[in-house]
Amino acid sequence: MQLIYNKIFLEHKAENHPESPARLLAFGDLEQSEIENGKKYLNLVYDDEYINLIKNASAKEMNLDEDTYTNSKSYEVACYAVGAAIKAAKQNDFALIRPPGHHATSNKAMGFCLFNSIAIACKWLNERGKRVLVVDIDGHHGNGTQDIFYKTDKILYLSIHQFPTYPGTGWVNEIGESKGKYYTINVPVQPYTSDDLFVDILSKIIPVIKNQYKPDIVAVSAGFDGHKDDPLLQLNLTVNSYYEVGKLLSANFNNIFACLEGGYNAEVLPHCVSAFLMGVNNEKAKLKFTEQRTTSAANVQREFEARKKSLRLSHDGFWVF
Repeated sequence: MQLIYNKIFLEHKAENHPESPARLLAFGDLEQSEIENGKKYLNLVYDDEYINLIKNASAKEMNLDEDTYTNSKSYEVACYAVGAAIKAAKQNDFALIRPPGHHATSNKAMGFCLFNSIAIACKWLNERGKRVLVVDIDGHHGNGTQDIFYKTDKILYLSIHQFPTYPGTGWVNEIGESKGKYYTINVPVQPYTSDDLFVDILSKIIPVIKNQYKPDIVAVSAGFDGHKDDPLLQLNLTVNSYYEVGKLLSANFNNIFACLEGGYNAEVLPHCVSAFLMGVNNEKAKLKFTEQRTTSAANVQREFEARKKSLRLSHDGFWVF
């Protein structure tokens, strides 16, 4: 897995906003990739009315809500982010893109997100007969991705995230509807959850999905705002979690691609991404900020076990984890 990057992703910007070009500038002088404009893929998820809404908002440099801005380049940049996601899906690579996407539903921009790039890539894969597992490791719940795939069994959506926090969704009883029943798996964890519990629950769920669902490809919503030094959340993860998740995915699946979502501490974000890549690529860990953390608070441990039990009960034994 290699990085896909282009300086076009620096052109979406606003003053004094956490989702800024500084996130990617922190990676230094990266090699640029050739990326197509992904406009032609937008209709896989979005109707023309929504596409024109984003296009017109960008032309007028309007905010879409109190968190989600546009400037004159935002529509173009978001289209290229979609193109990079498609390229990552083709090549099993990591799309280092902005703006993020996993909060964008099929008809609403929110949470810094305009188009849901990873959802579009997953639909593109579905059209080619592929069964897809989405693993969302962003510290916020990917309500947009869940919404888009809530009624289908062609995409299995797995999210581990802090709860409660923005956007307020992602509880264990949100399991999908109709054909999609049981094909949404939410693992809501408390603030101050650390590496041990985060990695443990994924190490139990992911092999079960491998054996029962048998996905052809895994799409990772790779957000890193669960890091202990991120300003927007209160999780207690270190880069070790992202390295271990990368290793876990690589040990269970042959085809994996990823798209950058959150992660708002520009100093640590490149180290988190590097750790994840090393894990996926089965490289020996050469990590910075390596202090592994365990969950010391007894109340957090007790609540984690209670939520794990509720998760199993919500799925009525459909998944054997």
